[in-house]
Amino acid sequence: MTKNILLAIILSVFTSTIANAQLGKSHAQWALSTKKVNDCEYDLIFTVTLEKGWHTFSINKVKGAEKEVFATEILFKPNADYSLVGNLTETKPVAEYDETIEKTVFLHYKKVVFTQRVKLKSAANIKISGRYEYQICNQACEQPPYEKFDFDLKGTASCKK
Repeated sequence: MTKNILLAIILSVFTSTIANAQLGKSHAQWALSTKKVNDCEYDLIFTVTLEKGWHTFSINKVKGAEKEVFATEILFKPNADYSLVGNLTETKPVAEYDETIEKTVFLHYKKVVFTQRVKLKSAANIKISGRYEYQICNQACEQPPYEKFDFDLKGTASCKK
């Protein structure tokens, strides 16, 4: 009898672990990197790799479909030690007509790269923080919880102005 109870407990733990792993599985993998442009400017690079059959949306909102289409957003926490240079950019999305909302949407398949240039304003170590939010779809759509990010950069004396 003790063996049966122990076996039931082990089976229960194993089953719940597999179920949790499936629920927590993401169909999009985000990788963060930086590229130094000069002593005071960096490109912050967000590379998203999508599983086959899945897509995500462009950073451009679809006017009139904000409730159906959640544009990818990368939000930066303001900090006096840096400024954003220009707007967030992305690799070219694919335009497709969506019959369910009767609008053209802009999608990314397989891989997308988002880039934001920043200018450092200090010679200190600078932490750039924020979060990204997105929606991924195949036949159905999911909106994973937002994820936080941090970049740790080092300015130079020439950055203080």
